[in-house]
Formats: sequence, C-alpha cells, structure tokens
Amino acid sequence: MRAMVVAAILLGFAASAEAQTRLPRTSPSERQVRELNRSMLREQRQLKSDEQYQINRNQIRQDIDRQRVFSNPSPPARIGTCPRGSIGC
Repeated sequence: MRAMVVAAILLGFAASAEAQTRLPRTSPSERQVRELNRSMLREQRQLKSDEQYQINRNQIRQDIDRQRVFSNPSPPARIGTCPRGSIGC
C-alpha cells in the first residue's frame, strides 16, 4: 500500500514537471505577428546593406573623379615634325 502511495506521488511530480516544461501552443495570429516581424527585420537588413553598397559606390566614384581632376595632365601632343634647325625633338 505504501509503495502505491509513493508511486502515485512520484507520478504526480513527474506529470507536473512535464507540464511545466511544455510551452503553450501559439495562436495563428501570434505566428503571423512573429513572421511579420521577421520579414520586417529582413527588409531592414537588406535596406541597410543596399544603402552601404550605394555609399561605397559613391565614394569610389568621387575618388576616381578627384583623381581625374587633380592628376597631372599629359603633355600636349606634338603635331607635325621638328622645327627647322633643331637637332632633335
């Protein structure tokens, strides 16, 4: 008899412990909200990435333009031959 009581008490504790570890099911609306939040986070990350790409691209363009403007110009090309009387060009 004592063994049955002890066994019943132990089963009661085991059942209550199992019930506490299980999480309640999420409702369809909760799942939808979570999915919407995930989707919004993905879009925000993508926008940040696109913005950073555009910033980097613009900086590279500006650097190239700056190099073109401030680079030493090539000497003017000579047209024709050397002037008369010169030893070399």
